[in-house]
Amino acid sequence: MRYSKSVLFALVGVLVWNGVAAAQCMGPDGLDGGPCCAQATLNLPNFPNFNQKAIEICWKDCNVSSVVPYTAHWKNVLIKPGTVGGSTLPCGEFTMTLDLLAGTAVQWTGTFLFQYSRTWEETDPSGGTLQVWRFLINGDLRTVGPIGLPCPVPVCAPANGNRVHFSGYMDEAGICGTILFQRAWMITHACDSFHHVAGFPRAGVFHPDRSYSIVGPSLGFVPGPLQPTEGTPGSPFEAMRRSVLGAPAPAPPTICTFEERINFQLLPQNQFCMCGLPGTQQFLLANLDVLGACGSSVNTPGGPLLPGFLSMGIGSWTIAGTFPGVEAVRWNAGQYNWFDSCTGALQSEVFFGATTIGGYAAKQIVAPPQVPAPLPMTFIDQSNSLRPPLGVGTVMNVPYISDHFLNLNH
Repeated sequence: MRYSKSVLFALVGVLVWNGVAAAQCMGPDGLDGGPCCAQATLNLPNFPNFNQKAIEICWKDCNVSSVVPYTAHWKNVLIKPGTVGGSTLPCGEFTMTLDLLAGTAVQWTGTFLFQYSRTWEETDPSGGTLQVWRFLINGDLRTVGPIGLPCPVPVCAPANGNRVHFSGYMDEAGICGTILFQRAWMITHACDSFHHVAGFPRAGVFHPDRSYSIVGPSLGFVPGPLQPTEGTPGSPFEAMRRSVLGAPAPAPPTICTFEERINFQLLPQNQFCMCGLPGTQQFLLANLDVLGACGSSVNTPGGPLLPGFLSMGIGSWTIAGTFPGVEAVRWNAGQYNWFDSCTGALQSEVFFGATTIGGYAAKQIVAPPQVPAPLPMTFIDQSNSLRPPLGVGTVMNVPYISDHFLNLNH
């Protein structure tokens, strides 16, 4: 089915991809339809390294300030097969390095944790079939050599060891029956209200009116703060999921669990500029309520760290025949109370992720004899932000690991 999928990582962790596996349509990921709270086995292909044209968007007062072109080099971090930091591989997570080049000169470099979210199938305009695997990603980038302030380098960088934290997503699309992949991705370092919150590492007043986004592919992408927005009604194709975090080696690795089917409401409250002067309505504020089939739930307390579900318009891809098709993208974040029916714990947590709206026609991936159903075209994915390596406590301004995942559609 096409919902959430499990993953995690202990920040030194790395997953090995040996060679380039054929991107045949693999079918279900193994996380659907099991009993509540039960362990599941995730099924994923290998994903190769790639280079892609990208852009950085500098935002000021919720409007585009400047756009900088790059070539993005994404590369898997390789270690001894079957191990992560001396332990067994965790559930569906891995790391990739990112270098952003201007011409032949590296301008940014860093390492990102990829946490698996879910999979679905798409049909492109030519009739070709793709299987898409979505990952939620986060990590630090640091500058290499002199680059100008305040754009493209945030003014927070010098005060924080030249490190800037970004979060977002990547869709890996395998062209069925081939070894070819296509990708679409976005990462964002938002204004101080999100990435320099008091009480967390890297807190301070640095760029309350500025945010920074990096997007690939750049072909056909038009930056813009005003994009289609999320909201109800929901659909029958949503899920929430927990994973059980493993401690550092030699403790057991992270454990996947089956997805929990849900009903949800995402009720828009208002649109406004959260990063600067009032005016451009780049941000949406909404209340999220979720009820799971196993008894888990999510509700929106309204603070104190974030007022609810927030999403930020980034731009749209505009070429119908080039992946991901005509599709808008939004960066998102939120603060919720999550009740875990498997443990009985109620936690207030901050989440980060991404929303895509539109793109190629999508449908579920199901095991026979089930018949796949068409999917709504708004895909909302988030995971909570916990301190590595043990995941104890919420963190907002630095690289994080996750054990709670949300996959919503409408």
